[in-house]
Amino acid sequence: MPYHIHANPYITNYSSKDYADNKPEGPVKIDCSLGVNADLLGNCIFSRLHAFQQKTDLHHGNYDDIKFYPHGESLKEALAGWYHKHNLGNGWLTGENFILGNGSYDILCGLNLLCLTHGKTVFGHAPQFTAYVDHVHCSGSAYDCYYLDRAQNYRFDASAYIAQMSAAHDMFIVENPNNPTGQVIPLEDIRQIARRAYELDRVLVIDEAYAEYMPFANSAIHLVKEFPQLIVTRSFSKGWGMAGVRLGYAVASSDSDLLPQLKKLVLPFNSNGIARVLVQTALQTRLENEEDPFGIRAVRRSKQELCAAVQALQLQYGAPLYVAETFADTPILTLYCGSKAGIHLQRHLIRVGIMTVSCETYEGLDSSAVRLMLPDRQYMPLLLELTEQAVRLL
Repeated sequence: MPYHIHANPYITNYSSKDYADNKPEGPVKIDCSLGVNADLLGNCIFSRLHAFQQKTDLHHGNYDDIKFYPHGESLKEALAGWYHKHNLGNGWLTGENFILGNGSYDILCGLNLLCLTHGKTVFGHAPQFTAYVDHVHCSGSAYDCYYLDRAQNYRFDASAYIAQMSAAHDMFIVENPNNPTGQVIPLEDIRQIARRAYELDRVLVIDEAYAEYMPFANSAIHLVKEFPQLIVTRSFSKGWGMAGVRLGYAVASSDSDLLPQLKKLVLPFNSNGIARVLVQTALQTRLENEEDPFGIRAVRRSKQELCAAVQALQLQYGAPLYVAETFADTPILTLYCGSKAGIHLQRHLIRVGIMTVSCETYEGLDSSAVRLMLPDRQYMPLLLELTEQAVRLL
């Protein structure tokens, strides 16, 4: 008989919704699943990695970032400088407004511990990042949400979200851009949500994991100085294409105790020294291409091609395949079957070789939908060809 430990019942009685390791069987011709930028990393990042040297005498060696615990604040200042160069936070945003984490998910979990725990409720929207919903439940908290309406093509309606916000909720969270649809919420809508959260005296989290694909002018970081209960989480895993370094951060007002309280929950040295060095190098690399640092032009072309192809295939084959509300520059989108009863779209697509993420574990969606991450431009002809094959088989 297997031994069962005496564990937290909120965890033992919960089935994870996270999709990271849930892959269907079948031949993969093109991987459009996990959301990491298809762009290649700059060579200077690898040059910096190779520059680490063992210390051989008192004067030679460059290994301190590996040998010792990371203490420095230089990355936070570099991040503030990055935003200043993009006309965000000039005159007020400094390293004191930042907190680092082992990916932005690490910070989201810390915020749950800070504001939720047993008997409390977070208000989000459905669909949204599944691993976050998992952590809410495993902490003994309740997850309440505003459901994006299929009849409205899953468009986020800020007024509908605000209408459901109440004092019964202990924290609010909004993704911008949304995972899995890739749609972007205008900053003015986020401001209205932040104003309501302020009236209710509750923390509002804006998860901007995919924010590199929307204009800097639309980031909720612009609102941090105005709303002291607002915190914005960001990641180096998506647009930066550095998921493996596991480094994220959050931005909040220095005029509130939100960051000092959150720091009490941060594990000591939770962002490793090598990651910090490589991320600072990446900041410099992306500045070398200020006009299009995250390859958005290629993403836009690819997304236009795929959306146009889906629409054309609807007309040609009468296929009930649709693209949910999305934004032109984000590399993720949601495909769903409108009237094909019982279809498991992820398994259907893998029949022709397209790997996607099933939306069956996303709250508010089901197995008739998938999240698709656009591939590198060179693979777009293959994706379009395989998509037509899949539609013919519907």
